[in-house]
Amino acid sequence: MTTTSKEYAQALFELSAGDNLIEETLAGLETVRDTLAETPAYRAMLASPAIPREERMRSLDSAFRGKIPDILLGVLRMMVSRGHVSSFEDMGRIYGELTREYRGETIARVTSAVPLKDEEAEALRIGLEKKFSRKVTLRCAVDPGLIGGMRVEIDGRVIDGSIRNKLDKIKEVMHS
Repeated sequence: MTTTSKEYAQALFELSAGDNLIEETLAGLETVRDTLAETPAYRAMLASPAIPREERMRSLDSAFRGKIPDILLGVLRMMVSRGHVSSFEDMGRIYGELTREYRGETIARVTSAVPLKDEEAEALRIGLEKKFSRKVTLRCAVDPGLIGGMRVEIDGRVIDGSIRNKLDKIKEVMHS
């Protein structure tokens, strides 16, 4: 994450909040992200200083005016004008984090040795919501290297109940 991305995200969030457009801006960011991902040549054109600035601005307007909030279009125009197109993904991710925080939500990244069953994931989500007093969305991944158990990262904390972690701790004690 760059300072530039964070500054754009915070400014965009404040402007969107002021106009009660937080959700619309989030949807607009997804539209722009999808467009840039689907057409790398378009992204390269927007970032190219060899293309006249006015042409890049017209292209942005043509692609997004009326499809995303004007606040977001203005920030995109500023990013393109200043050569900061490469900061877009991080800016969008940070804006999403600010939106979740505003809603009182958080994301828990769960890594388990085997895929969690739906009932296990739901029980974990409910337990985390009680512990952290906020709505929790799980992002689950599988890492067979954990051997068993799971590892949860949430709000800057790590809860590591994996067998791999327990074995590593035993190894540390044996070598002390």
